[in-house]
Amino acid sequence: MSALPMQYPCPNCGNHILTVTTPVPGLLTWILCTGLFVFGCFLGCCLLPFCMDRFKDVKHTCPVCGHEIYRYHRLRTSAK
Repeated sequence: MSALPMQYPCPNCGNHILTVTTPVPGLLTWILCTGLFVFGCFLGCCLLPFCMDRFKDVKHTCPVCGHEIYRYHRLRTSAK
C-alpha cells in the first residue's frame, strides 16, 4: 500500500471502495520533533513536523463503514 488513496475491498463491510486517507502523527513525526527540540528549536519550531503532512503516517479508512483498513508508516520499525 501507499500514502495515496487506493481501490480496495473493505474487509469489514465487503464493499469495493476507494479508501479515504487521513494524515496522523507517527514515529517519524515524533523523532523529528524531538530532534529539533534537542538542537535548539524549542520556541515552537520543534512542532513543525506536526503541521506538515509529508512527515505523518497515513491512515486508510472505508468511506462506507469508517473501518480502518491500513496504516501507511513513513518510518518502519521492522521489516516484513
